[in-house]
Amino acid sequence: MADRILDPTGRSAGKPALTMAPRPAGLRGATVGLLENRKHNAARFLQEVGRLLVERHGAKELVLRSKGGSNAPVEEPLLEELARRCDVVVTGVGD
Repeated sequence: MADRILDPTGRSAGKPALTMAPRPAGLRGATVGLLENRKHNAARFLQEVGRLLVERHGAKELVLRSKGGSNAPVEEPLLEELARRCDVVVTGVGD
């Protein structure tokens, strides 16, 4: 597969606009996935983000997962688990 650069706004030149996923009104009672890329401090950073989402925004559950590595795409079974279990997912890197 050739490398591609994707425009996160969904407005890549010559491509039709992508539809953004619906955003929740809030996180109260939500299950939040935290996906880290195995870089130094990524898990620590996301754990703190998760703690704040519970404390300040009422998230009910955190699901911390790690992908195979910082330069690897997320594995399909992991994506499926996060989609099935989580209302939202936060991903982060560290160093």
